[in-house]
Amino acid sequence: MTDYLIIGADAAGLSAAVQIKRKQPKASIKIINKGKIISYGACGIPYVLSGDIDSPDKLIHFTPESFERERGVPVEISREAISLMPEEHTVRIKDLVTGEVTTEEYGKVLIGTGAVPIKLPFLDYELDGIFNLHTIEDLRRVIAYIERKEPKRAVVIGAGNVGLELVEALDKLQMEILIFEVKKEPVANWPQTVQKAVLDKIREKGVQFFSETAVEAVSKTGSVLKILAGGKEYEADILFSVVGTSPATGFCQDSLETLGNGAILVDKKGLTSIRDVYAAGDCATAYHKVLDRSVYWPLGSAANKMGRIAGLNMCGEDISFPGVVGTQIFKFFELSLAKTGLSRSEAQREGIDVEAFSASRPDKAGYYPGAVTVAIELTVDKSTEKVIGANIVCEGSAASTIDTVAAAIYGGMSVRELGWFDSAYSPPYAPVWNALIMAALKALRI
Repeated sequence: MTDYLIIGADAAGLSAAVQIKRKQPKASIKIINKGKIISYGACGIPYVLSGDIDSPDKLIHFTPESFERERGVPVEISREAISLMPEEHTVRIKDLVTGEVTTEEYGKVLIGTGAVPIKLPFLDYELDGIFNLHTIEDLRRVIAYIERKEPKRAVVIGAGNVGLELVEALDKLQMEILIFEVKKEPVANWPQTVQKAVLDKIREKGVQFFSETAVEAVSKTGSVLKILAGGKEYEADILFSVVGTSPATGFCQDSLETLGNGAILVDKKGLTSIRDVYAAGDCATAYHKVLDRSVYWPLGSAANKMGRIAGLNMCGEDISFPGVVGTQIFKFFELSLAKTGLSRSEAQREGIDVEAFSASRPDKAGYYPGAVTVAIELTVDKSTEKVIGANIVCEGSAASTIDTVAAAIYGGMSVRELGWFDSAYSPPYAPVWNALIMAALKALRI
């Protein structure tokens, strides 16, 4: 029997393994992983494609060999969990090289299988020129295709964060780009101020954006892809399907409580509905501090923290994950876009009576060279005067101010406290009255 079995060798699983090894160095720990590549920075994939990062290998933190050498825990690759039997404390595992199926008995198990790309039913993903862009293997296939075919016209299905980062990369490769999005606006889950800034930038860059337009069919004639969308036909040399991800939990959904999308429900300690079965990362839920409930939040930052906490609790600690507040940031051409907590519309959907307050200020002293405008919108709970959200649109690094708001939300800070917050000032770095402070003071009518 293996004392600690970990399924999945990326952010959550490896974080858990390191903590278990540190706390219980003599325990038997085994990690299995479906793919051959472990521990890589998937968020960096668009920047390799664009050439900002010069090799896919730069995204790989550990190989199975280096992880065992440096952390003392073996990783078995090409091994897929195909069923969980918690009443027997066993997992059935398939060797993807030999096809052999074995049964592994565990003391405690962590599921860290991550997420997989959502696949559109009308797309043949085996067709040359059609890609998901989710793994290092995907990235290498795309790079090879571009080098071989030199595509000039690209179609991107999906205008979320990742889709937009991909659009920027393709623009750097001097491709003509068409985006198809079923929602009315790009980044549909973001506040309107961010959506407008993104849409303006799309138009400025000459990218064709087709809103409320579903792709209905894709075929290939010779080397040309034929895309039927909104009743019209378009042509492209390469197509990317970037419409989100779903939890990779098919093998255990019958055994555990899940959300409707298959994300495994866990408590703040990473424990599932079954004793000795833990889960963390993009296959599991996370506690949302503002909403006070479990949500699906597939981000690497949360996965690392949740995996670390689950690993510690598996070997006897008693640590609770304080939760996420919805902090995100991404880059789109010159724009830096960030949000945390709840926007006004999100809060209203939750039945929270809020007001929003906006301000625009330079990121440095106005007279200092290179100053750019930072626009921020704060969401304030009317009944408590607490800050419960914000979004930022700017250029450069000033969008990291979102972390200050996230800290304020974590600490239950009122907008009055935030308005008089002792923020740093120096002409090269910040003005005396920055956008965050000014938005808070507007809320105070001062």
